Amino acid sequence: MNEPYESLVESERLLAAAGDVPGNGHEAAVAALRGLLQEWGVPPRAESVTGLLEQAAETDDSLLQFRPEAAVLDRLPNEPDAAERAKVFVDAVRARLANI
Repeated sequence: MNEPYESLVESERLLAAAGDVPGNGHEAAVAALRGLLQEWGVPPRAESVTGLLEQAAETDDSLLQFRPEAAVLDRLPNEPDAAERAKVFVDAVRARLANI
C-alpha cells in the first residue's frame, strides 16, 4: 500500500470513532490532510490541522475556506462536534483525490 492511501484509510477510521472519542476528529483531519499532501508529493511539515491546511492551500487555495474549522479542531479537539468538523476535511480530501 502507499502512504497517502494509508493516511486516508486511517482518517476514515478515526472519523468513524470520533462519535465516541471526539479527540479522534482532530486526528482524522490531520491524517486526511497528511494523505493529501503525500499524494501531491509534498512532505507534510506541520502537526496541526491549521498548519497542514495552510500547507495544502499552497497547492489548492480553495482549502482556505476551511480555516475556521481547522482552528476550532486545533484549539478545542475534544468538543462534541469534532467529528462533524473533521468530516469537512475528510470529504474535501476525498474530493481532491478523486480529481487526480
